[in-house]
Amino acid sequence: MKKLLVLSLLVFTSLSFSQIESFDSTYIEGLKKDVGGTFKEIVKENLKLTEDEAKIFWPLFDEYMAARSPIFEERVSITEEYMMNYYALDDATAKDLINKSVQSNQDLLDLRKEYLDKMFEQLPAPLVGKFFQLDNRISALVDLVRMSATPLVRDEE
Repeated sequence: MKKLLVLSLLVFTSLSFSQIESFDSTYIEGLKKDVGGTFKEIVKENLKLTEDEAKIFWPLFDEYMAARSPIFEERVSITEEYMMNYYALDDATAKDLINKSVQSNQDLLDLRKEYLDKMFEQLPAPLVGKFFQLDNRISALVDLVRMSATPLVRDEE
């Protein structure tokens, strides 16, 4: 739980920073590295696995994280594209970005469902549930940081 608290502090510190700085992909890259390493530590601290469960869980976890990575990369890419078009956002670009964002959300839901099913086949449901609670909480914090660094669409002048 300490790791989750540390991650939360990192996020809230990042929120303050993001309000001051303009969108910077190197900032996002650094945050991804911090969160990526911390994510596994949080999971290790919060899931009490038997030796047999660990042999099943960790390879599935690594697979899931590898499959999840391109989805989060796409989210960063969508944010970058939005920021590049911030001052000249036309209808076509806005619709495209919205559709990409919705598709990214759907891709993550589909991936989570796929790995829920894989884990349910081999692991106790409460353990799987706790893992996905952790995944949802950490993902929400990462999304909060990304969104806080992104201004709302400008009003037409």
